Amino acid sequence: MKTRTRGMQKATLARKLKELAEASRNGLHCRWMHTREMPGSGTRTRLACEKTALDELHLMSEAEHAEFLEGWYRSDVKLILEQVALDRDKTQRAAASIGVHHPTYRQLDEAAVLSTDLVYVTERGTTHNREARSVRSRRSGPNGKLTPSQRIEQKTWENGGVPYSVVRADGMHAPRSKNLAWIFRAYNDTVGRKLSDAEIAAQREMLRLVRRREELRVIDACRLADQALDLPAGSGLRAFRQLAGARRLAFDLDVQDPLDVRLEEIWRPRCDKQHS
Repeated sequence: MKTRTRGMQKATLARKLKELAEASRNGLHCRWMHTREMPGSGTRTRLACEKTALDELHLMSEAEHAEFLEGWYRSDVKLILEQVALDRDKTQRAAASIGVHHPTYRQLDEAAVLSTDLVYVTERGTTHNREARSVRSRRSGPNGKLTPSQRIEQKTWENGGVPYSVVRADGMHAPRSKNLAWIFRAYNDTVGRKLSDAEIAAQREMLRLVRRREELRVIDACRLADQALDLPAGSGLRAFRQLAGARRLAFDLDVQDPLDVRLEEIWRPRCDKQHS
């Protein structure tokens, strides 16, 4: 639990608990904290995504943004919940069982509501599971050591049979995070709409070039696609990003510049066979 969230006012707590209870009765997800409620918390991000249970995700830090992108890219992750509030009775029992003091709100004689940053709902065949993620920056304290609140979270989730892990991310500074954000933006723009004829043609041409294993860099192949089909400049590049976001093309996400990757280093995941 973050220190700045302990100053909850009584009326605010009552309202939020009421909203949480109402959502629970209706089988809906209700995030515990919104980005607007976290002043001075650094870089916060709101974004829409087809895998969110609500209209948009409220990510409280760049570290959460980086971990969200990892979950989004995983094909087995079908739903991403953020700021998931835990039942106070359960967290208090968990705290007592491991001998850890349960956090309280300042000025209120109330146990604090603990929340977990991200929860993934996964699907493998006919099996559905959940994975709880507590996200921290690599600069926020010693590695491998859980805070008291994290220990309570962990015990609460594990009591319910849900695996819990603490993820440390280097914000959005790592090449992998930047590359995931790069392809996410292009792919996310295609969700909920029909692709234009030019977009479909550009994607087909990029797939054809990759199949031929031309000795070209990605940037050269994108330009070649634009010229071959007389498309507006940038169409091939946008198609490459869309295909990578849809996991119809894949590349080493840890590279510094994906535009310098050679086509022979690009591969087509097995799930793309249905699109061939």
